[in-house]
Amino acid sequence: MKYLLSSLIAVSCLAGCRSTRPSDRAVAREIRRYVGADPYLSESNVTNAMPASLSERPAPPPMLSLEVALRVAAAHSRSLQEQRDQLHRSTLALLRTRRDFGLALAGTLSYLFRDSDEGSPSESGALTLSASRILPSGGDVSLSGRLGRNTASSTNTVEAAAFDSSLSLRVDQPLLAGAGYGVSHEGLTQAQRSLLYALRGFALDRQDAAIASLEGFYALLLQRSVLENTRINVAQSSQLRARSEALFSVNRAPAIDVLRSQQQELSASNQLNRTVADYDGQIRRYLLTLGLSVEATVDIQGEVPDVAAMPTDETACIERALLHRLDLQTVADQVVDAERRLRRARSWLLPDLNLYGAATLSDEDAASLGEQALDGAYEAGITLELPLDKRDERDAVKLAELDLNAARRTLDQKRDQVRLDVIENFTRLRFLAGAVSIERQNIGIAEKRARNAMLRFRNGELLNRDVVEAENELLTARNAYARVRVDYEVQRIRLLRNIGALDVRADGLLVELALE
Repeated sequence: MKYLLSSLIAVSCLAGCRSTRPSDRAVAREIRRYVGADPYLSESNVTNAMPASLSERPAPPPMLSLEVALRVAAAHSRSLQEQRDQLHRSTLALLRTRRDFGLALAGTLSYLFRDSDEGSPSESGALTLSASRILPSGGDVSLSGRLGRNTASSTNTVEAAAFDSSLSLRVDQPLLAGAGYGVSHEGLTQAQRSLLYALRGFALDRQDAAIASLEGFYALLLQRSVLENTRINVAQSSQLRARSEALFSVNRAPAIDVLRSQQQELSASNQLNRTVADYDGQIRRYLLTLGLSVEATVDIQGEVPDVAAMPTDETACIERALLHRLDLQTVADQVVDAERRLRRARSWLLPDLNLYGAATLSDEDAASLGEQALDGAYEAGITLELPLDKRDERDAVKLAELDLNAARRTLDQKRDQVRLDVIENFTRLRFLAGAVSIERQNIGIAEKRARNAMLRFRNGELLNRDVVEAENELLTARNAYARVRVDYEVQRIRLLRNIGALDVRADGLLVELALE
């Protein structure tokens, strides 16, 4: 029996030394297979879907551009990594469910030693193996075998060994209720659909994460533009204060002008300090969203985006959104799921009619393995459960009907929401396009007004109050122009996302798809 014990210890040790790498490869293959089979998903989903291995946080780059920010966010964003982990969990859940519906193998090794005061020790060992599987027809098939050896010692130390073995096969097949792949494999079917929905959700999460990174970077550019305009305003305020003091020294300006210009310079300087602090804090918060150290100092590179052309055909964009929106496709598929569950619930209203068959080969107390004479036993039967109480099944059918009606209402609601999203995007874009033109004209007018006010102030025709007001209006116009350009670009990207014309590359960069 020492060989049996050694085998048992070896198997236990091997079972505890398994690596998770095969599981990771299985998850990667499963994700790759589902992405390749779904026409709405892109190949880049596969690259970004697997969780990244734990590594040290990278050092922030000295210069941060939009392209670098998107790449860093795709690789190191904590929120995106959490979404990858959740997708990994969903894939593992499918693999576990698939194993439940596949070939189930089990085996045990046992050893027992007995002794007594009379001095008649005995020992026994057994190996049991079994295999079972759920059939596509809804039935079950199982095969099990057992091999045992018993050894007993008599008072004269003579050992007597006996072998026993058995082999059993059983098949159970429902003929009415519970019969068929759709009924028996509903758990597997739903797990497969759930993984597909999780992949689509992850694709949208990646788009939303990239848009959030883009919007955050544009907010930095906007704040930097505000900072630059504030510095210009401080310089102009200093020049105004110097001119006011010079004019006052030659009795060409009242003292109130000097005080007003000094107050304007102090206010502008205070505003500059506040803007610098806000800009620094905004950069550090953005580094946090990218998964980088907030203690680093980076230089933001880039310019506020120019105004790009927007799609012109609103109706065509709505039609495209109804065909390509991932979340809408998922809601539509969930209606199909509800219809399938209703069919399954109705099948259980049928009587439980089950057919089974079994065969067994066994032998006991053989002197050796070769001397066993296996005796066969066979049986078959059919059972019918009288459908005297089907209230639970009828309730399940009613609940499935309610779920189907709710799924259809949700689909109608989602379609209307998709239409509304596109309409609101176009409405907002048209407004912002007009606002860009207006703010551009506003800057031109404000610049002319500021030059005119300064010229007339030098000639003694105006007080510096008018110059201060004109310079403040110019600062406001410049900041408003930068802000409306950023809002326009972000809204345009959101429109592309809402009509299914946006994708994210493996490196995190946004890709605008052609509008068909």
